[in-house]
Amino acid sequence: MKKGINIKNYIQSRLINNLDLPSSIVMNLPLITIIGRSKINIENFKNILEYSNTKIRVSTSCGILKIEGNSLFLKEFSKEKIIIKGNILKFEFIL
Repeated sequence: MKKGINIKNYIQSRLINNLDLPSSIVMNLPLITIIGRSKINIENFKNILEYSNTKIRVSTSCGILKIEGNSLFLKEFSKEKIIIKGNILKFEFIL
């Protein structure tokens, strides 16, 4: 191993490459699937910070995902996944 490489990053990259594990699972990255303008699936999230029918903010390991639109609602909510439906106008990561 080269000097200066973080041991955690090294182990994660070896797991991803050698065992064909998804990087979103090993590195706890959010997996976000957007279907048209009416549905967003979010996996590997931390928690919901704000919820209204026009704005939803979700905390992830990459920052806060802000979704804006009309008639937004949580179609499904579990420890593993959130499904948001409605008229999605904008989504972005904010700090």
